[in-house]
Amino acid sequence: MIGLRGRSSLAWVAVVVAVFATVAGCARPPAPHGPPPAVGAMVPAASCRADGAAIREQADALVRTGLRETGFHTVFVDCAGAGRRAYTDDAALSGYLAERGLTLDFPDAAERSAAVDIAAASDARVRTDLTRRVMLAQPLIVASDIGALPPATLDVLNHREVVEIARDRREAPGAQVLDDPGMYSRAIGEQGLLVSLTNSTPATRDLAVRVADLGLAGDDLVPARDVWTGRRIRAADGVLTIAVPARDTALLRIG
Repeated sequence: MIGLRGRSSLAWVAVVVAVFATVAGCARPPAPHGPPPAVGAMVPAASCRADGAAIREQADALVRTGLRETGFHTVFVDCAGAGRRAYTDDAALSGYLAERGLTLDFPDAAERSAAVDIAAASDARVRTDLTRRVMLAQPLIVASDIGALPPATLDVLNHREVVEIARDRREAPGAQVLDDPGMYSRAIGEQGLLVSLTNSTPATRDLAVRVADLGLAGDDLVPARDVWTGRRIRAADGVLTIAVPARDTALLRIG
């Protein structure tokens, strides 16, 4: 432990996260090697079977629900090879999307694998699925009919900070903490650290992670904020603890 009790919390966070970066061997984040992970919605249709009307409906739903403003800027159509020309050669369709600030794209293998169908999922499941993709630096693509999603689910998707984190250019994914599949950590930005804690049980539980197990050094003043709820916590006896509802996930941001 290093004595920093007389310093401000902000200064302490800078020191702690800098230590984490040094321990991880990445005091400076690597230069971006390409665009950030994709964020968008896939038209729910079989391969190359989505018609223009379905694409327009998905685009309109992104605008109407506010998801476009949150950062969902791409409408994906599951189609490969020569079949794509039916869409790319459709000038009217491209213009329709452009007028709404959207683009048309086709998922690669990684994007297709990461796409998540949340049509019948609970809000807790949606938070857990989205958090998992954020922690693994995967694309954030919803493979559901946006217009048919209930308001509560749309509220989860319309979380601007989560979408901003999903588009972080630091390509390195997070990793399990102590080989625990319910606990991940990931460095983001210049001096940021994310920690996810997933409660897979049917009841609310207090979940905890030791500051030292995150590669951090400092006293018990380390602060964290749950991105999903905005709740702020501090470490006690070197441990960050937060109550997580059943089947839900907390996404702690440090720094």
